Amino acid sequence: MLGAAHGAGGAIAGAAAGTALSGAAGAASFVKAKSEVTLEYRLLAPQNPAPVLAISSKGKAQQDGEDVITPLVEQAATGIIKELLKK
Repeated sequence: MLGAAHGAGGAIAGAAAGTALSGAAGAASFVKAKSEVTLEYRLLAPQNPAPVLAISSKGKAQQDGEDVITPLVEQAATGIIKELLKK
């Protein structure tokens, strides 16, 4: 049963990450060369104000339209899924 729960959670997280990635790819058209993008996120547990996970990731565009956002979102999704599967 535990494996099924992990599988379902992974599928839901994967779908959410896919949606975020499609939006991130579209936003890349607004990125200009030398732009710095920071993605900060926190994973919170119910009834606990202290974050289980708090990360800040940065990317810098080398050219106009470079997608520096998608790798940051992928990194965030991977970190969140790993944290959720620990339990």
